[in-house]
Amino acid sequence: MKKHLLLLILFNIQIISVLASEWNFDSKCQMAYQATLNLQFEKANELLNKTRLESSNNACVALIENYQDFLQIFILEEESVFKAKEPNRKTRLKQLEALPDDEPFKNWSLAVVHLQWAFSRLKFNEYYTAAFEIRKAYFLLKENQKQFPEFAPNLLGTGLLNAILGTVPPEYNWILNLASMEGSIQQGRRQLWQLAALAGEDENLAIWLPEILFYLSFIEINLNADPLASQLVLEELDKIENKTPLILYAEANLLMRSAKNEDARLLLELRDKLETDIPFYYLDYLYAETLSRELNQNAILYYRKYESRFKGLNYKADALRKIAWMDLIRGDTSDYLQDLMAVTKYSKVQVDADKQAVYDAENQIIYHPALLRSRLLFDGGFLIESGAVLDSILPSGLQENDLIEYHYRQGRVADRLHQTDKAIQQYNQTILLGERMPFYYAANAALKLGELYELQNNFDLAVEAYKKCLRMKPDNYRVSIHQKAKAGLNRLQKK
Repeated sequence: MKKHLLLLILFNIQIISVLASEWNFDSKCQMAYQATLNLQFEKANELLNKTRLESSNNACVALIENYQDFLQIFILEEESVFKAKEPNRKTRLKQLEALPDDEPFKNWSLAVVHLQWAFSRLKFNEYYTAAFEIRKAYFLLKENQKQFPEFAPNLLGTGLLNAILGTVPPEYNWILNLASMEGSIQQGRRQLWQLAALAGEDENLAIWLPEILFYLSFIEINLNADPLASQLVLEELDKIENKTPLILYAEANLLMRSAKNEDARLLLELRDKLETDIPFYYLDYLYAETLSRELNQNAILYYRKYESRFKGLNYKADALRKIAWMDLIRGDTSDYLQDLMAVTKYSKVQVDADKQAVYDAENQIIYHPALLRSRLLFDGGFLIESGAVLDSILPSGLQENDLIEYHYRQGRVADRLHQTDKAIQQYNQTILLGERMPFYYAANAALKLGELYELQNNFDLAVEAYKKCLRMKPDNYRVSIHQKAKAGLNRLQKK
């Protein structure tokens, strides 16, 4: 009897402790949140332990711990880590659900946890459960916006979520309709920029700025046709003196996409000076990318370092393919084919770059060396050099697939050099020759044509080009190309 009574008392104490949750985002919790974003989990946990001693029911601890779980899962990409962390989800949600209903951070933090687990599940192909988590987050944020319309952090969750919903491919729109969810990229952008502006004026909101800029960097890189938008994010990121891993990642990506390869390479050289509790090997991959775009054979060392040390899945096949590219650039076709075959050990891949790598390996694709050099130089922002390589090629001597790529790359260089008439001509020639072929060149040419027309405010032609892009079904890069085309149509519908 005494034993049962004791268990009952302990059970009631547990219930009371959960029901008594409070939200106190004090200085220690704020520093723990910042340390977590810096991947300094030991420092963060020391602060969280002190918070527990002062207030065992502070629900901020649960949210910050979930940030830690999410970042470890997302960066390491190890299924064992995902499985080990997954039981924590219910505990975190229970603590946050115990917050009083008049606390604006309650539904907001619950939505953040659901979103973080949705992104984590997508890494491991749990698409249906991820969709369910996104739906939960959507309605939590919608209710919070209704209940607390002046609560600025709402913009963080709704901005990110609207941008994500705005990129759902057309074939999956039925899921949005079934779940009564809607969103647009432009709406998401506006909300995040609005919060960034508020964070610049209000010291109470300033703590969220690095996270806001991280999301904006992704949106502006992948979902916006206007390159000036990326420059705005870069300017804000440049103001952050303490280059944390996530900020370094975001800024380097933006610099690389803005054709500022040397700046990105120099910035990434700071990566070894970062003090983190988990390795962020993807920064080595990015550093290798900057070297390859300068045709620097030292890229091989960092691609190998990434492929051998990173225990996750993404971009490892592509790293091996890029090693093979370096062989081809120096004129060694034998080594190229040998190194390319190493890619085949990665048969189950997720991202487009890896899918293309596996496709190349399985089909023994040998790229035209000059076109490959032009491609890498272009990606690095060396436009004159890239164009000079193209001009040295005799089109009449090219095979059909190389000829399609030749016109595509001529269009890309002309587009970036603001030679609009030439770019349009070359893009159209690419589409004419390649729209029924399995290569991605024609589909991406249609996408770039749509973006070019959009920036010219020639909206009818832009819509036509985006729709043409969506009708093409290339073997590789289809998801990302179609995602951007849909984003373009989404933007134009709001005009």
